[in-house]
Amino acid sequence: MAFRCRRWHSAFVSYANAHQSPTYCVQIEQGRYYLAAGLMLMLSSVAFRIGHLAAGATLLAAFPLLLVAARWEWLVFDGVSLRRRGPYAWLKGKLFGARTQLTLAELEFVVTDVVYLPLGGGRYRLRTVFTGADFEVVLLSNAAGYPPLMAAVCAAIDEAKLDLSSLLWRHYGSPAQLLADAKILDDKELTRIPAQLAQSIANHFTLLGDLTAARRYFQEAYERARGNPQLLLEMGYFFHRFAVVDHPRWRLRAGACLRLAARLARQKPHLLERIGEAYCELLDFVRAERCFRRAIELDRSLFRAYIGLAELAFRDGQLARVAYYYDAAAQDVTDPILRCRARREARYYERLSRDDEYLEAEVRRITLLHHIRQMRMVAGYVFFIAWLVVGVAGRLSPDLQDGGLAVMGSSGLAWLSLSVGLRWRRKRVEVSKTIASE
Repeated sequence: MAFRCRRWHSAFVSYANAHQSPTYCVQIEQGRYYLAAGLMLMLSSVAFRIGHLAAGATLLAAFPLLLVAARWEWLVFDGVSLRRRGPYAWLKGKLFGARTQLTLAELEFVVTDVVYLPLGGGRYRLRTVFTGADFEVVLLSNAAGYPPLMAAVCAAIDEAKLDLSSLLWRHYGSPAQLLADAKILDDKELTRIPAQLAQSIANHFTLLGDLTAARRYFQEAYERARGNPQLLLEMGYFFHRFAVVDHPRWRLRAGACLRLAARLARQKPHLLERIGEAYCELLDFVRAERCFRRAIELDRSLFRAYIGLAELAFRDGQLARVAYYYDAAAQDVTDPILRCRARREARYYERLSRDDEYLEAEVRRITLLHHIRQMRMVAGYVFFIAWLVVGVAGRLSPDLQDGGLAVMGSSGLAWLSLSVGLRWRRKRVEVSKTIASE
């Protein structure tokens, strides 16, 4: 009887797991907790030195508590919405009224950039930003759970909301077959893998940052599918990343792959749209514009092609053209969130092109934001270096410890004040909805 009950329980659990939508979690906002923990440690040292033992003990006890609380700050995706959970998200929502949840229908864009580590010898991390409806969250690829969450979110939304790097997560984010044994296969066994599977494994290795293994599988896929423009586009993306890790000459190989892909995809508008984005990453804006225009000639409903032309026009300072391209992008797009975003951008850039005083005010605001970001980054680095100096060499020299604590305090307070200023000056001046129709 007990055996039968255990078997029924196992069957019930299996049925529930099979019919339950999976939940994906990634830790976020770790840097804020580490900075706060460092400030608590610094303030406790100051309190002990001036004789306030109770305050020092309280601040010292807060140091491990903040490190533990950092492990509970999550971004959760349940298949329907993105939720921020944790002490910081709760405080931010209660004190500032910030949104802590965003449905997939409200998500506007997913942008994935490459962040190269300082003194990292070409090592990098992927930095993904989810934005939409006063909600923004940043993910780093070194966080546990990043790959499955990225693959799940990118597979559940419209491709027009994804940039090229995020689109690869949509197609190749899930582990391919034979991935566990892919690194140990010899050349003879590698030739038995189908070309499409080799292409999937190569792209998955690229997303995970294992570029050496990815190069091996890209070479095998190219040997058997030389005329595949999709493969050539992905190889161009790969060689652009590989140029930073190995040698800059691989950028020439990336450009050659993209040129051949554009030639083979003359009648494929969606692929030309993505090739144009890849050209933008290589800073080849002339060829990028050609690809975007050719894609629009074939299909006038391509949202990202219009956005690409708008960004190129912005680089040339042609604000009226930027407004025109955003307005054109809003005409045929079916997603209401993207349509609202494009119309909002069209109104903004149209006012910039018409109102010189508004343009000057926005230039000052953007310049100030750029300086604030740079100063905040410097303050963070100074705080970390001073923390290391106090922890390693502080006991050897009291004067060095006092100086390090002073630098930690000033840089930490500077970082906090700059963060407040960044939040204050980040929003644009609201533009009337009637401007675009004047």
